[in-house]
Amino acid sequence: MQGLVGRFARTVTAGRCGRLVRWYSGGGGGGDDGAEDVQARELIDRQLKLAPAGGHQVLIVQPYIKWGAKKDRSTTPEVKLDESRSLVHTLDEWSVTDTLSVGLTSYRKHTFFGPGNVDAIALRVAGDRRITAVFVSVNVLKPIQHQHLEHRFGVPVYDRYLMVVQIFRRHAVTREAKLQVALAELPYIWSRIRGVQDGYTERLGTEAGQIALSGKLVFDDKKDLLKAYEKKLKRSVDKLRSHRKHLRYNRSNKDLPIVAVVGYTNAGKTSLVRALTGDAGLVPKDCLFATLDVTVHGGVLPSNMTVLYVDTIGFISDIPTRLIEPFVATLEDAMFADVIVHVRDMSHPNVLVQKTHVEETLKSLSINPDLLNSVIDVGNKIDRLDNIDNDGSSVLISCTTGKGLDELKKKIESQIIKVTGRRIIKIRVRTGRDEYEWLRAHTAIVNIDTDGDYSVMEVIVTQSDLDVFKSLFIRKNINK
Repeated sequence: MQGLVGRFARTVTAGRCGRLVRWYSGGGGGGDDGAEDVQARELIDRQLKLAPAGGHQVLIVQPYIKWGAKKDRSTTPEVKLDESRSLVHTLDEWSVTDTLSVGLTSYRKHTFFGPGNVDAIALRVAGDRRITAVFVSVNVLKPIQHQHLEHRFGVPVYDRYLMVVQIFRRHAVTREAKLQVALAELPYIWSRIRGVQDGYTERLGTEAGQIALSGKLVFDDKKDLLKAYEKKLKRSVDKLRSHRKHLRYNRSNKDLPIVAVVGYTNAGKTSLVRALTGDAGLVPKDCLFATLDVTVHGGVLPSNMTVLYVDTIGFISDIPTRLIEPFVATLEDAMFADVIVHVRDMSHPNVLVQKTHVEETLKSLSINPDLLNSVIDVGNKIDRLDNIDNDGSSVLISCTTGKGLDELKKKIESQIIKVTGRRIIKIRVRTGRDEYEWLRAHTAIVNIDTDGDYSVMEVIVTQSDLDVFKSLFIRKNINK
C-alpha cells in the first residue's frame, strides 16, 4: 500500500494542471477585482506546486447495470466505452493504457463497486505501473465513493464530471467561456469540501478547487471565500446574459434571420457552419467539446438572402445538468433563433440515443414550442456509410463531400420565409432609379428581368420593409 500511496503522490504532483494556475483571472470582468479575488489567486500561486507533465495514462473502467429496471437498454457497454475513450483522447497529453467493463447489479452507496471488483481493479492498477489514473465513467461519484476508490487504487480517480471539466478548461478560449467553466466547477467543489480531507481534489487544477482545498484555510474560511467567489462569478454571468441579449437585439433590428446549429458533441456542427458559409477561418476539430464559445457567421441562401448561423456548444449524455447550466447563457442564442438546425452523426452507433438526448435538452431550455416543432433534422457524415435509409424526415448531407448541402440551404430558406413572415414578390420599377436601388439595398434579390427602361425585380422582403417601400415610392407618387 505504501508503494501505491507514493504513486498517488507522484501522480498528483506531476499533474498537467499546474500550467493552468492563472487560467481564469477574476470574475468581475471590469478590472474591479476585490481583496478576496486577489487573496484567492495568491493562495493558488502559493499552494499549487504542480509541475508541467505529460498528462495521465488512464485505466478506463466502464460500469453498467447488467439487468433490472435500471439497466440502460438504449445502448451497449461497448458503445459507452467508446465514448469514454473519446473523452480521454480529447485531452492531447492523455492516453488510454487499459480498459475494463464491469457489470453490476447496482451502484453501491458507499463504495460504488462491490469489494470483489474493487480488489480486481486495484490489482490491475498495482500490476501496471504505466497507469497513473483511473477513469470511472459514470455521471458523478459521491464524495465518499471517490475517497474510498482513490484510497484503494492509490492513483487519482476521475468521473465524467471531472473529465469534462478538464476538457472544458482546455477548450475554453474566450474570457466568456472561461468564466462559465469556472462557474461550472463550483458545485463539484462544494460537494467535496464538506467533511472531505484537504487536498482531495487537487487534481482539478482549478481555482475553485485550490481555494476550497488550501490546507491553510479552515473550513469556514473556505466556505466564505468560495461564497464570495461564486457570487462574483454569477454576477459576471448575469452581465454576459445582458450582453448577449443586447447582441440579439442588435441583430433583430437588422432583420437578419438567425439559424442556430445544435447537436451532440462532435456531430459536425462547426463543419456544417463552415460548409454553409464558406468561412475558411472555421477549423473543425475531431474531438469532443471543440466548441465552447457561441460564434456567429454570415451566410447567403440560394435567394441571396443573408442569414446568420450560430454555432453552439455540443451536448453529451451522462453528465450532471449543473455542469451545463452555466452555458445556458450561450444556449439562449438557440432559444431566440428563427430556425434551429439539429446536426446528427449518422455514422455513430448511438445516433438515435444522441438525438433523443439533444431533443430533451432543448425542451428543458423553455424554447418556443413552434420553434421546437419546426427543427430541421440534418443527418451528417453519410459519406462514411454504404447504405442509409431515409424516411424523408431528415436532410442527409456530407460536409466532407458537399452532398445534400444545396437541398439543406433550400429547406432553411423555405423555413425562414415561413416563420419570419417574409414574402416573395415581383415589383416592376425603373432600372437604376431610387426605388430600384432601394430594393437592392434592403431586400434579398432573387432575380431581375430587364424590360427596356424597366426591371421586374423578384425579391424577398419583410413586411416592415415592404411598408417602408410603399410609403417612400408608391404612396408618395399617388399623393403627387
